[in-house]
Amino acid sequence: MRAPKAIIFDLGNVLLPIDLNLTYASFAKFSSFNAALISSTIIDNELWVPYESGQQSEAEFRDYLRSHLDLHISDVEFDEAFSALLLDFHPGVYEWIASLGARFHLILLSNTSSIHAERFTKVPLGPAGQNLFSLFDHVYYSFEMGLVKPDPAIYHQVLTEQGFSPEEVLFFDDNVANIISAKSIGIDAYLIDPSRNHLQIQDILDTYVS
Repeated sequence: MRAPKAIIFDLGNVLLPIDLNLTYASFAKFSSFNAALISSTIIDNELWVPYESGQQSEAEFRDYLRSHLDLHISDVEFDEAFSALLLDFHPGVYEWIASLGARFHLILLSNTSSIHAERFTKVPLGPAGQNLFSLFDHVYYSFEMGLVKPDPAIYHQVLTEQGFSPEEVLFFDDNVANIISAKSIGIDAYLIDPSRNHLQIQDILDTYVS
C-alpha cells in the first residue's frame, strides 16, 4: 500500500486516555441524579454537542448542564468534575509522535471543549516541558471550528485547509460513527482500541511503509 502523506489523529482514547464514567460519578456528587442517569441524560440528549461545537460559552454550558442534570455546583467544582475524565497521557507518546513528524504531515482533530483544552494543552511531556500539541503541523478543536465529528463537513474543512485529497490521508479515531463518516468521503480510516492506542496505530502504519 502507498504510504500516506498526512495522518489525522483523534485525541481522546487515541493519544490521551479518558474515562467518561469519572465525570458522570463526579457530577453525581452534586446532583439528585445518580451517575447512570447523568450518563444517559448526557448521551441521549447530546448535551455536550452545543458546547463542543462552539455554540455555547463556558458560562452558558455550565448553566445548561446545571439545569438538565439538577447540579448544585460552583464553577470551580463544575470544571473539576467535567475534567475528571482526563487521565494521564500514554508513556512514550511524545517521543512517538515526534518520530512520526519526520515522515508525515501530522494533524490533530478533536471533538473537545475550551475547558478541557485549557487543561490538556498545559501538560508537559517533552524534554524541555513542551506539550504534545507542539508536534503537530496543525491542531483542530471542534469548539473553535463550529463543527463536530462525525459531520463530514469537518473532514472536508481539514482537507481543504491542509491541501490534501482524501486518498492522501489516514485517520485514526475510537468512535465508529466518526470512522464511517470519514470513510464516506474517501479517507482511509481505522477504529482504534483504546487499550492498544498508539501501538495499534504503529502496527497499521507499518503495513503502509514496509
